[in-house]
Amino acid sequence: MPGARNTDPVTSDLAAESVKNVTETQSFILRALKRRRPDHELIEAYRAYKTAPYASESGIRSRRSELVERGMVRDSGKRTTTRSGRKAIVWELTSKGARERMFGGKSA
Repeated sequence: MPGARNTDPVTSDLAAESVKNVTETQSFILRALKRRRPDHELIEAYRAYKTAPYASESGIRSRRSELVERGMVRDSGKRTTTRSGRKAIVWELTSKGARERMFGGKSA
């Protein structure tokens, strides 16, 4: 889902809000989050899908952030340590994200 920057005109915000569908990249991110993962594991899981569209590491993180904004992914409250020794948020699906992953936004 495209987003608008804080410095963009209000029409950019309206345009960003009008995009309701989950993109193909976001759909694969939801699939990769069938279990809780920090971003570095999410990127590895995303790349394991041979049919996923190409996305850079920053692109995957940006699409995950958009899913957080849409209430489909959230901070699990857990932290893990990266290979470099830094703390990382462990992300999880919300019930809305799980529904989207399973049904593509359609009711069961």
